[in-house]
This record gives sequence, C-alpha cells and structure tokens, in this order.
Amino acid sequence: MNKRFDEYINTLSPELQEKAKKCRNMQELNEFVADNDLELPEEVLDTVSGGMLCDSEKCPKCGSTDVSFSVEKGKSKCKRCGYEW
Repeated sequence: MNKRFDEYINTLSPELQEKAKKCRNMQELNEFVADNDLELPEEVLDTVSGGMLCDSEKCPKCGSTDVSFSVEKGKSKCKRCGYEW
C-alpha cells in the first residue's frame, strides 16, 4: 500500500484497520470501502483512481505493474497491454 493510504488506515478503528490490511487487491479494497460505508479523502482517492494504491498489483496477462484502477468501473487496467480485470 502507499503512504497516503497507510496514513488514512491509521485513522480508522482497530477493527477496520485489520480488515483494510487484509485487502489483497484493488477490487477487495473497493468492496471494503463500500461495505463499511467509508469515504476516502480526496488525496487518498487520487491514489486509488491513479492506480498507485496497491504497489504489488500486476497485470494477470503480461505481468506489468504499470496498472491503473477505475473507482467508477471497479476494475484495474494495464497501461502496457490494455487488459482489464
């Protein structure tokens, strides 16, 4: 996870912090935010929509880490090969 998101997570209750840290990818994180009725601050939302939130997320097709995540679509997209998941 990135620094801005980590800082945001630390403001949540211990129970929500634990749940957030278990998110393994952008889809799980998006579901966590929706399921817990959370509102991400603008600076954190920018990192999510820019694909910078999950540093370890890789394209399942080509393996590139140059991916972005669309909050509106709830999908990740590889900037290298264009694959969406």
